[in-house]
Amino acid sequence: MPHFERAYLKAQPTIEIKGFRKGKVPLSIIKQRFGRQIEQESIMDIADIEFRSYTRNNNVKILGQPELRDLKPGEDGSMTYVIRFGIIPEFEVASYEGLELKKPVGKVSDEDVKKIIDEILLKAATSESTESIDDAKHNVTIRFTKVDDETGEPMEGLEPQENTIFLEHPDLDGFLRDALIGKKVGDTVTYMDKTEGEENPDRFEVKILSAEKIIPATLDEEFVKKYSRGALNTVEALEQSVRDYNNRMLEDEAKKEMEIQVVDIMTSKHDFQVPEQIVHEVMHGMFDNFKKQQGPAATDMKLPDLEGVFKPYAEQTARWELIREKIIEKEGITLEEQDLLPYLQHYRSQTGMTDSQILSELMKDHRFLGSILAGKVMEKIVSLATITEVDPETYFAEKDMEAMVQQMQDTAEATSSSTAKPAKTTSKTAKPKTEKSKEAKASTKTKKSDDAAEKPKKKSTKSKSAGE
Repeated sequence: MPHFERAYLKAQPTIEIKGFRKGKVPLSIIKQRFGRQIEQESIMDIADIEFRSYTRNNNVKILGQPELRDLKPGEDGSMTYVIRFGIIPEFEVASYEGLELKKPVGKVSDEDVKKIIDEILLKAATSESTESIDDAKHNVTIRFTKVDDETGEPMEGLEPQENTIFLEHPDLDGFLRDALIGKKVGDTVTYMDKTEGEENPDRFEVKILSAEKIIPATLDEEFVKKYSRGALNTVEALEQSVRDYNNRMLEDEAKKEMEIQVVDIMTSKHDFQVPEQIVHEVMHGMFDNFKKQQGPAATDMKLPDLEGVFKPYAEQTARWELIREKIIEKEGITLEEQDLLPYLQHYRSQTGMTDSQILSELMKDHRFLGSILAGKVMEKIVSLATITEVDPETYFAEKDMEAMVQQMQDTAEATSSSTAKPAKTTSKTAKPKTEKSKEAKASTKTKKSDDAAEKPKKKSTKSKSAGE
C-alpha cells in the first residue's frame, strides 16, 4: 500500500540497526524487522487521510470527532475499516426576507427621569436616629412574632424574627407600611400577612425596636460633579444623561426582542432533524451557565434532572445555529477588520497592546469572532424585515399571556399522558426572562463610566434597608 510505503520512509531516519548508520537502514530490512509495528502505528493516520479525502471529494460536512471502528486487514495487504461520524443535515434555508417583526418602542418620560434621580439621591442618603416614624423614608428595625388567631398569644415553638426594612421599598407590603407610619419606637402593631388567595392569613405582632430617618442627598451642581466624577456639571446635564442612558437600554431591549422573534420564526420554518450531538453540547453549555448563575445552591444539581427544561431550548438554539450558517454561506457574510475596530479602544486601555497586536489576538478567538458573525446575520435579517412599532406594555403583557397559556397546555399534556414525562418548554418560557419595558424605563444597571447615571438595584422585601 502506498500509505505504508510512506510510513516506512517516514520511520527510516529514526531507525538504528548495528552495521548501518542511523537513518541509512534499507527499507527491506525495516519492513522485515519493524513492518508490523510501523503499519499498526500508521493505521490511524492512514484512516484519517483517507477519510478526509473522502469527505472533501464528496462535500460531506462532518460533525464532531469521527470514531474509527471495525478495522480488518485483508490477505492481500489491503485494509478495510468503518468510521462512524455525524453529518450536518442538508436542507434548503427558508426565506428570511420580509419577516413581520414587532418592535416594543418605549421612551423615558420626565417622570421616569425624576424617579431614577430620586433613587440616586436615596442611595447617597445619610440617616439619623429618631423616635417617631413620620413618613415612608425611614429604616425601621422590627420584631415579628406570629400569634394564634384565637388567643392572640405567641405561637409555641416559633422564634420571633427581627428584620430591618425600608418603608419606601417598592416590594414592601403596603399594609405593613401603613401600619408602621405614624408610630413610635417601642410601639406594637398587628400585621396580617394577606397572601393572595389565602383565606386564613398569618397574624403577627410587630414591635418597633428602632428607627432611622433617611435623608436623601441634595440635588445640586456639587452633587452632580461628585456623582459623575467631574464629567457633568449641571442638574440638567445629569437629567439628560439619565434619559439618554435609559433610552439606549430600551432600544437594546427592543432589539433583543426582535432577535428573539427572528429565531422563533426561522426555527419554526425548518423541521429538519437536529443532530443530538449538537443539542447535547448546547444543553451542557446552558446548564453550566445556569449553575454559575445559581451559585452554591446548584452544586448538587444534575443535568438529567433538568433536561426537560433545557432540551427544548437547546434544540431551538442548535437549529438556529445551523440555519444561521446557511445564511452566512448564502449571503457571503464574512468577518472584516472594520468589524473589530469598535473593540480596539476597550482592549487598548485593558492591555496596553498596539492595535495590530490586539487584532492579531482577536482573530484567534473563534468564539468571539463567531458572535460577531452571528450579529451580522441578525442585522441582515432585521434590515430586510417589516417592522411594526408597538406599545411595550401591551407587547409584554401579550407575551406573558402566551407563555402562560402554553405552559398550561404543556402541563395538561404531561398530566394526561400515560407515560410520565417532563412538560414541554417553548422558547418563550425556556429563555431567560427579559424585563418589562415599564421596568426598564425606571431602572439602569450600575454603571461606573462618566457618561451615564445609575439606579440602585431593587432589593427583595422585608430584610433590606435603604443603605444597602
